[in-house]
Amino acid sequence: MKKWWGEINFELNEAKTWRIGQRKMSVQRKAAEWLIWNEKTGEESFEDLVLERTTFTDLIIDILPQRYLVKSTQKNLIAKPLLADRSIIVRPHSALNILPGEKIELYVSSPLWLAFYAHEETLSISDLPFWLPSDSWFGPNTMVGELCYSKYTDAKLTLDNIQKRSHRAITTINISNEHDEVLIIERISLPTPFLNLYVDATHQFWTDKVNLIHHLDGDRPSFDIKNLIKESAKTDLTLVSAAREVADANTFMRSIKSLVA
Repeated sequence: MKKWWGEINFELNEAKTWRIGQRKMSVQRKAAEWLIWNEKTGEESFEDLVLERTTFTDLIIDILPQRYLVKSTQKNLIAKPLLADRSIIVRPHSALNILPGEKIELYVSSPLWLAFYAHEETLSISDLPFWLPSDSWFGPNTMVGELCYSKYTDAKLTLDNIQKRSHRAITTINISNEHDEVLIIERISLPTPFLNLYVDATHQFWTDKVNLIHHLDGDRPSFDIKNLIKESAKTDLTLVSAAREVADANTFMRSIKSLVA
């Protein structure tokens, strides 16, 4: 995989495209504005993400660009991958039955967003998903829960079964059943807004680890996040973007019922 993020140099009137198959995001630099085209696709492409120079005739003529005005554009535009701005519901192929006293490790991948920054990394001029999952409600009823994204992809028990893609990040989920009853899981709410994003030497993206614990004592915290650099045996990890939201004490006090269903 080739690097497609970081400081990207643009000459005046130059255009560049981030492309995954037919999915395209194109950016053009003008003297006092940045133009961004967003060509969506109905289904997610599994091709590698390519950053390429674009001629004017290749720009998306039938889609109006978003215009971002500044006093004067600079040569460099910062392209920054981010995790989703909502939790993502992971649906295993079939229900998981975790026996009392057992621990399992799951691996899932989730789509990335791409944010553009004209100057400092304080306010993005654009924040778009490479592929937008459908909306879904996660909770026991319509009054309790949260609006999430729904991801119809298997959670894998071995890392080798996860297909590595240039526009997705891999998350390790550790689940411990400390209860005296079987823990049945059909869906998992992956708290992506609270996770840091990393990249390794092969340009594969990773997130912090997520720990879910089913306690016998229902009042104890059921959710924890482990910093990947501290927890992983990998030595080639670099932080790409910090979590969108900072987790506080209330975040970690969520019950197991708010995390799995």
